[in-house]
Amino acid sequence: MIHPYDDEDIIAGQGTIGLEIIEALPEVDGIIVPIGGGGCISGISMAVKERKPHVQVIGVEAAAAPSAFLSRREGKIVSVKPTPSIADGIAMKSVGQITFPIIQQYVDEVVTVEEDQIAAAILTLMERRRIVAEGAGATPLAALLRGEVNTTGSNWVLVICGGNIDVNLIDRIIGRGLAKTGRIARIAINLRDIPGSFAGLCQVIASRRANILHIYHDRTSAEVPVGSSKVVIELETAGFDHIQETFRALRERNYEVETEPTCPVA
Repeated sequence: MIHPYDDEDIIAGQGTIGLEIIEALPEVDGIIVPIGGGGCISGISMAVKERKPHVQVIGVEAAAAPSAFLSRREGKIVSVKPTPSIADGIAMKSVGQITFPIIQQYVDEVVTVEEDQIAAAILTLMERRRIVAEGAGATPLAALLRGEVNTTGSNWVLVICGGNIDVNLIDRIIGRGLAKTGRIARIAINLRDIPGSFAGLCQVIASRRANILHIYHDRTSAEVPVGSSKVVIELETAGFDHIQETFRALRERNYEVETEPTCPVA
């Protein structure tokens, strides 16, 4: 059996990524690399630092499995019990026995990112670069977008290592990424259950140029007043400012707007 990361030959092979980076971009200032067991970042950091010691190498882990982050902080290998993550490619119980000393010596910093940040990064790569990345591969961009990395200098490289994403998961990830970036909002409103009520609500939403994606009517729940209907609407919006603008327009028309858990604003 060949170990997936805690093997000297594997580490050396992945180090060729670092050699390719400095060959293609000699003026590179920093490289951001996903960390699972640490094989990829060990090879890259050694290859780069031995030739260009000034280049920053930053590792990124999923917060659901932060072994390298905790190990670096404690100065010894710390095993964790990973929780489910869309970055399953780097959701390891422990950083490697061989890779950990290399990470300690050559990697400048290790940061973690949350699930919704990874989802937003996957969506951004699809939209901006037409790249389909798995969760692990999107973590460098997630760290960059979150502001976790001090990108001093102008030439930074993100190592997007992997496109092995389940197609059945992509739809859910896109929805989560859209919510995280303010492109989808879900609202709940109690309406009088009479003809024309919903049409009036739609007119207000349309006047703010928000697009209705899904509608659910609830007339039977105990918290819904008799003669009323609770309407849950999922909206497609242009961002958080657009969401707030739409909410203000509804409240100005005396609609009592409640946000649902998937909506990131109040």
